[in-house]
Parts: sequence; structure tokens; C-alpha cells
Amino acid sequence: MIPTATAPIAPVQVSATGGSAVLAALALLGLATAAGLSVLIAYEALKGYRGTRDRAMLFLAVGIVLLTGGPIALRILLPTFTDTPESVRLLSTTVSELLGLGCILYSIYGDP
Repeated sequence: MIPTATAPIAPVQVSATGGSAVLAALALLGLATAAGLSVLIAYEALKGYRGTRDRAMLFLAVGIVLLTGGPIALRILLPTFTDTPESVRLLSTTVSELLGLGCILYSIYGDP
């Protein structure tokens, strides 16, 4: 005879600081969706670069990643794995966004 447990299984308890757990999960899902879409768009631009060797497409791909994927990764990874102050996190995400915008503008108006 196989012994079985008679105690009920306790539900998983999740808590979030500063708001509801559902709202935190939705925010993370939104960030993951935005990061995934930006990587997909950048991949398509990179495929265009490899097919035509047009440097504007390469700068467009790099700009999209720096504009969207970089700040998302920094907003998640920096507070999770380091003790960097809020000002450093804000500065790093802003610099990534500005570099991304610069790359996109250079791909459109520059002569790469």
C-alpha cells in the first residue's frame, strides 16, 4: 500500500511591495512583451542589413534595441542584482534611450 498525504496543499502566497501582486505581474508581463517586440523588430532590421549591407539598417536595429530593450533590461537587472541608487538607474536608462534615438536619427538623416 502506498502512503498518501492527507494534509491539504497550501496555496502559494505572493506579496508585492507598494501595490497588488496582480498589478506587479501585469507590469512585468507588459515589460516582457515590449522587450520581446523590440528584439523582434531589431532582428528584422538586422536581417535587412545582412541582405543589403545598408548600414542604415544596422544603425536602426541598434537604435531600436538601445531605445526599448536597453532601458527595460536596466530597469529590471540593476535593482535586482546591484544596490545602485535610483539616480544612477535613471541616468543609465536615459543615456540608453538617448543613444538609441541618436542611432535611429543617424540611420534616417545621416550618411552611414
